[in-house]
Amino acid sequence: DAALACEELALRARGDLDHGRPREAALQLAIALDAGLAELEVWREQGGMADRLEELDDRREAVARAARAALQGGLDEEHAAEVEIVLGRLEAALRERQVASGE
Repeated sequence: DAALACEELALRARGDLDHGRPREAALQLAIALDAGLAELEVWREQGGMADRLEELDDRREAVARAARAALQGGLDEEHAAEVEIVLGRLEAALRERQVASGE
């Protein structure tokens, strides 16, 4: 099974967060989320993926707001927290895909 683009983007976002770069993480997450929603659609019927995809889609606008704030110079605590939460949820969906794929 080939690696998904959203996996690499999510890893970059996690690295940015872990190294104190929340602005960069917000920007990486915005594209990782869009890619993830598209790429993970194939696994919608596996396990709890449908619920995970719905949750991620519901948080899309919050991530977009965080990315816009990042472009304007910085994230407040609310935006930074949203980035952390959504990235964690995207990572959980990626783990769900691995289980569904038997990886």
